[in-house]
Amino acid sequence: MPDPEWLQILRDEVAKPGATIAGVAASIGMKRTALSMLLSGKYPAKLDKVSAKFGPVVLDRYRDQVLCPHLRRGIGADECRTHATAPMSTSNPVKLAQWSACRRCPLNPTKEQKNV
Repeated sequence: MPDPEWLQILRDEVAKPGATIAGVAASIGMKRTALSMLLSGKYPAKLDKVSAKFGPVVLDRYRDQVLCPHLRRGIGADECRTHATAPMSTSNPVKLAQWSACRRCPLNPTKEQKNV
């Protein structure tokens, strides 16, 4: 039986240059040892329980990513929408820079809605 899509996506993420099992595990809220055992096929729990908990998280975070020009990395569509719809922050320079970049971004999902 082939691996579920989310598990293959995790394997691909871990295989990327500069990626680590610890970093990928932290990004989805899983312990590093659990992810390591899962990827090696030695995870003791049933895969359906792990799929129910982590499958949606993996698919949301890593599938259908948008390359954010400001962050210079891939982000999920939900994260992109969160940045694009965030209010302007005048007290946090990092958030203000992100807000400003989103207003100019051609990938801004809120711009698509205005044209409809």
